[in-house]
Amino acid sequence: MIIKLDIAKKTYEADLSQPQSIAIALLPNGDQPSHFGAPACTSKTLEGDGFIGDTKRGGSCNVNTLTIVPHCNGTHTESVSHIVDQHVAVFNAIDESLFASVLVTLQPLEARDVIDQYIPEYDPSNLVITRAQLEKYLAEYSNEQLSGLVIRTLPNTSDKCFQRYDKNHYPIYLTNDAMSYIVEREVKHLLVDFPSVDKMYDQGKLSNHRLFWQVELNQTSLNTHSTCNKTISEMVFVDNQILDGFYLCNLQVPKIDTDAVPSHPVLYSLNEI
Repeated sequence: MIIKLDIAKKTYEADLSQPQSIAIALLPNGDQPSHFGAPACTSKTLEGDGFIGDTKRGGSCNVNTLTIVPHCNGTHTESVSHIVDQHVAVFNAIDESLFASVLVTLQPLEARDVIDQYIPEYDPSNLVITRAQLEKYLAEYSNEQLSGLVIRTLPNTSDKCFQRYDKNHYPIYLTNDAMSYIVEREVKHLLVDFPSVDKMYDQGKLSNHRLFWQVELNQTSLNTHSTCNKTISEMVFVDNQILDGFYLCNLQVPKIDTDAVPSHPVLYSLNEI
């Protein structure tokens, strides 16, 4: 199916029969990524009252109980409720089923070499994405084209699909200046291939999350400036065959009333006509 759409005073077409998934396939009880020491996603056969939910063991059908920590087990999407007392379900934070997005690939820099700021302070060896990097690669795009922003980092290896992030495998994150720029560019849906936009051990500040949703530092309540129709998706994986550029994004999430859910973002190439 070919659709045509107008974005930033230009007409584009997208082939909806050619989806490009940027989600990590999560394998319960198997190799999978994890963050912050959270337990792995597991699947267990449902049993009880003579019922066994496993056809291999004589059951009439397969029924499993899935245990998952969405924030830490694979590709997931968060709402502002990740950091505030008020409740906004992820599915209510996405008001467009398809939105224009830009994919950029960036080489993280060592924190000791950057001028950007971060609260709390960096560890000098931390790897970060800076404002200047984003400014350079996004200068050619209008805000209307940046409803979504997908950040792929280098090196881009399949290790990201099962990496356990810890002190020995410290994840990349954004500087506060980089996040401020993302807010200035009016990005509504931010997707990154690292486990959090914030530093892993950040004294609980989550300063980038607060900047993105405009929640005051050290506060857990929405204010008059806070934005509830925006999402952050983390732990995506963008195959090297998917080139940087302009896309249509379909951010698929289940209708589960919580602050973070496993998600399936899909990109469709946009061609100007």
